[in-house]
Amino acid sequence: MKNILLYLWQLPQNLLGLIVILFTRAWTYRDIWWTDCNFGVSLGKYIILNKRYDFRTVKHEEGHQKQSLYLGWLYLIIIGIPSASGNIWDRVAHKHWSYQKREQWYYSLPWEAWADRLGGVER
Repeated sequence: MKNILLYLWQLPQNLLGLIVILFTRAWTYRDIWWTDCNFGVSLGKYIILNKRYDFRTVKHEEGHQKQSLYLGWLYLIIIGIPSASGNIWDRVAHKHWSYQKREQWYYSLPWEAWADRLGGVER
């Protein structure tokens, strides 16, 4: 019963996660969904990552997963949209920056820094 209630509490992001899994043809291994697409995302109970991402990225996405548990239906508005917007902005506006400078900027955003703290990631 608890699992059903948690799934419903995070329903919008869980449904979006299933759609992403279907469209990216992701496969699962150890509770992570892996894809050949060049992105990483946490949507409800689903973490979907490019197969080249490292352990630190997994922990960061686990932090987003905890945010989803805390925020429920508000997660996509409070975390999802700002996170996706920041990622797109970083890829477009900062493409001339070094990887380290881009990473520092992106993970300093409040919702990303919170995910790092929740996931136990030190940058």
